[in-house]
Amino acid sequence: MILKKTVFLILTLCTIAFYCCSSCAEISAGVDSKSGELLTIQQGIVLVLKDSRLVKIEMADENMSFDDTIVALSPLLPHLSANIAKTYNMYTPTMIFGGMEVPMGDKNPLSGGFSIYQTLFDFGKSISNYKASTEMLHARKASVESVKRTVMLEFIVSYFDLLEAEKMIVVAEREVESLTSYLNDMEHLYEQGVIVENDLLPAKVKLADAEQKLIASNNRREIVAAALNTMLTMPLTESIITQDVKMGILELPELSDAWSSAEAKRPEMVFFNKQIESSTLREQAKTVQNLPTVFVDGGYKYTQNQYMVHEDDTYVNLGAKMDLYDGGATGAEIMKERHLHERLQEQEKKVIEDIRYEVKRSFLGVKDAMEKLEVAKGALAQAEENVRFYRVKYNNGVATSTDVIEAINLQTKAETNYYSADYELKRCYAKLIYSMGDDLISIYNNPLDAS
Repeated sequence: MILKKTVFLILTLCTIAFYCCSSCAEISAGVDSKSGELLTIQQGIVLVLKDSRLVKIEMADENMSFDDTIVALSPLLPHLSANIAKTYNMYTPTMIFGGMEVPMGDKNPLSGGFSIYQTLFDFGKSISNYKASTEMLHARKASVESVKRTVMLEFIVSYFDLLEAEKMIVVAEREVESLTSYLNDMEHLYEQGVIVENDLLPAKVKLADAEQKLIASNNRREIVAAALNTMLTMPLTESIITQDVKMGILELPELSDAWSSAEAKRPEMVFFNKQIESSTLREQAKTVQNLPTVFVDGGYKYTQNQYMVHEDDTYVNLGAKMDLYDGGATGAEIMKERHLHERLQEQEKKVIEDIRYEVKRSFLGVKDAMEKLEVAKGALAQAEENVRFYRVKYNNGVATSTDVIEAINLQTKAETNYYSADYELKRCYAKLIYSMGDDLISIYNNPLDAS
């Protein structure tokens, strides 16, 4: 009895060890088969905002615009300067006084000093220039935001392109699998003498065509993945593992509300508004360009001279300066600024028209994709049942090979239409959110939306 229990225990332990080893091997194989790193759409958005070349280029322009505000602020602040010099003369400074030569200073004197200059009043020219530069800085910030939103949309669209390409690979693999299974059934019937060899030809041709589609689908996936890697500034050889995104029930706003939202929220509107305000302020500054500027200037100076009672001195100057005539340059600059103002106003109107068209196009795209998806869902379920139906009929000798191949074609077409409509809906919805000026990140941060 003890021996039997011992043998049973040993066999049980061996069985458990065998299954553990098998499970470990399967897990290892699964890990090895998935080379690459999982990239969710939320992670991709964070990466593209951080690493995108376009965003970095636009942020450099913003930084330069900030530097322009510092340059424009400088006339409003005191200017401090200092100097020191050692002068080497060939002769000692001398004057004739009553028939005598009287020295006036040292031959090689040392001199130096510092001065402070402050503009007191220039009819608002410096303040207008500074305000104009700050408005341009706000315009640049709006431009950066616009580029970020554009980059996000391009990434989201490319991510859905990649998901769609992967689904098309699945569809192509399923078609190859169905045709291979059907061709095996036909070869079995051929071996039994039920059909002739020529009956195998349509299935073989169709299988070869399906295999070519599978190759094209794999190549398409690689191209889209390379585009995604470029956006993320990742090596083109690095593999990306995607995670599908599920969308809940979509609620479309009224078209008029979508237009109002776009005009209120789009950063492009802020960009042109700030540029117009900046142009107006620059025009004001140039209008008073040639009016007097009141200033105060003071400082300390020292000149080495043993013949002077005081070698150093302090001073204060209160004065005004103005350009009496500049050859018409100021008038031309004012007219140039006015023409720029008119151009910006027309550009703003054009942007509003483009945004309204973009909103309507995205709005109609979402409606169209939603209707297509509803139709495709019903056709998909019917196509799958149709393949099973004709496979059974063919095996029973009441359907032709053409009927089965046509059923498989219809199933592939139904699956292709379904996935195309599904991802077209997701792309169009992202474009609608973008065109309305709403936050693109928030619609993908809900964990219930990700599968």
